Amino acid sequence: MLKPFYAVITRHLAFVLSALLLLTVACDDDNPQEPEELFSVKLTNTAAFGNILTDGQGNTLYYFTRDVAGTSACTGGCAAVWPVFYSADLTLGDGLNAADFATITRTDGSLQTTYRSWPLYYYAPANSAGQNVREKPGETLGDQVANKTWFVVKPDYTVMVATASVLDKSTNQTTTQNFLVDPQARTLYIFDRDTRLPNTLPTNCTGGCIAAWPVFYTDKLVLPSSLKSSDFGAITRIDGPSGTSRQHTTYKGLPIYYYTPDGTTRGKVEGQGVKTGQDPWYVANP
Repeated sequence: MLKPFYAVITRHLAFVLSALLLLTVACDDDNPQEPEELFSVKLTNTAAFGNILTDGQGNTLYYFTRDVAGTSACTGGCAAVWPVFYSADLTLGDGLNAADFATITRTDGSLQTTYRSWPLYYYAPANSAGQNVREKPGETLGDQVANKTWFVVKPDYTVMVATASVLDKSTNQTTTQNFLVDPQARTLYIFDRDTRLPNTLPTNCTGGCIAAWPVFYTDKLVLPSSLKSSDFGAITRIDGPSGTSRQHTTYKGLPIYYYTPDGTTRGKVEGQGVKTGQDPWYVANP
């Protein structure tokens, strides 16, 4: 005699559960929740640096100033502290362009993702037990590490720092130097005449000189954290097209220039020690 009663209760419960399920779906339809997308690389906004590149979990990505030529100079023990970032199936967050990313093959045969030809890395410092442990999502402890040769990657740097062996053409001496480059890693120089004659900066290099040493100018400063925006400025030149005026970026009071023989080759330094008249040219050291 109890079976019909239980059957009725069971049917009633099934009806109530179905109604609740339909109500839940209806509520979800009214307030749709977007599934969280997991990107290979995305822009993450930070209080200290603004937008920086991170992986999908928010782990900070770094560039190494010694990688200016577009190949990785971080091998052996360096690679333990700075693990390679690589994504075989790259998916990008808003504000990033797939054309800016590529893959290189390292000397050990492994692959590494690059951004605007700079190889990308994580930071994994050694803990008290001597084990390399990657920093947590949101941390940026690797910025300026190793004598300011590592920096977070930003999408809009207008001046960067590079490190390379530099041959001085006047002394035939080679030294390793940090120097300023543009976003395409083209070397920037200063002119000793501008130091010697600071009151005539716009006319210290004109005509054939400026053809060999073109002007560098940016109207927006986005810098690695070791550089100060207050060190940059601009002068007005009067040798623009058809005699018009144009701007020329300065660093620590001196105009900064390209050197035509460097072309568009990343990190190429042909101008160190070259002279115009009696005055030599030097890479712009930070």
